[in-house]
Amino acid sequence: MEKIFSFGKILLMGEYAVLHGADALCLPLKTGQELTVTDGPEGKIQWKWKYKDQMLASFSFDAASLEEESNGTANWVVLLMNFIREQNPDFLRQGGKSLEFVNLFPPQWGLGSSSATISSLCRLAGVDPFVVNRQLMGGSGADIACTTAQNWFLYRNGDNGPQTWEIPFNYHFSENTWFVYSGNKMETASHLKSFSSESRYAVSWMQANDFVYRFISVPTLPEAMQITYEHELLIGEAIGKESIANRFRDFPGKVKSLGAWGGDFFMALSLQEPGFVRGYFYNKGYGTVLSWKELTETKYF
Repeated sequence: MEKIFSFGKILLMGEYAVLHGADALCLPLKTGQELTVTDGPEGKIQWKWKYKDQMLASFSFDAASLEEESNGTANWVVLLMNFIREQNPDFLRQGGKSLEFVNLFPPQWGLGSSSATISSLCRLAGVDPFVVNRQLMGGSGADIACTTAQNWFLYRNGDNGPQTWEIPFNYHFSENTWFVYSGNKMETASHLKSFSSESRYAVSWMQANDFVYRFISVPTLPEAMQITYEHELLIGEAIGKESIANRFRDFPGKVKSLGAWGGDFFMALSLQEPGFVRGYFYNKGYGTVLSWKELTETKYF
């Protein structure tokens, strides 16, 4: 038996701009997804994806041909296996294996189920997960970088390929930062395709770097809130979308989109007490409000 763990992720700043060579601020989480590999029936690959006691997906394939033996709903998995075999043609062709992927967080939260699966399976196969992710999902690869990172970091997908720089100090405002689940799961691959056709490219994407660098080391929370506000304006203008912050004009603080706009989690910064912040979003209909510490340090949700 072999186990491989991949961490979940939050893209704090630099979303969309990172697709054009700018730097992104990435936050790997303690939660994630665990892959357990055991022997299976000869000549077969058994694939299971679970969260707690829920079976989210279950497939069986011929190990050599990858022909599915169930109901033809595993196209994404077959594509993933084929892209891996472009780098390692012998991967799981012989014998039989059972692959069980277990989420430690609700899959609808958008914390990186797909990137965790890609990363874990590529590490099992000994192939480059960034190449496979680019073929299968598109995007910058920042999610893949999070799956093996220990601390928050800067990420760049430039001419020299993916690069990361670990930030050697802790985030300054963890007591004043909240993550709120929007209630809407964003499918990254399809969203990126629509983004590429919708984006107005109205700004220089490298302007986002200024906000990223300032946010990392800003000394006061009011300054951090102003930076997030300006970053939101920049990205909103570039992609032609309205900021989620406009839904919360009466919130005593600042609200920022995270990752793909319109889905998954958004971030709130405020000087208000925890009870006030939670109550504000609960009253707006948002039932999942997590502190920085809760989201970054909890393993099992």
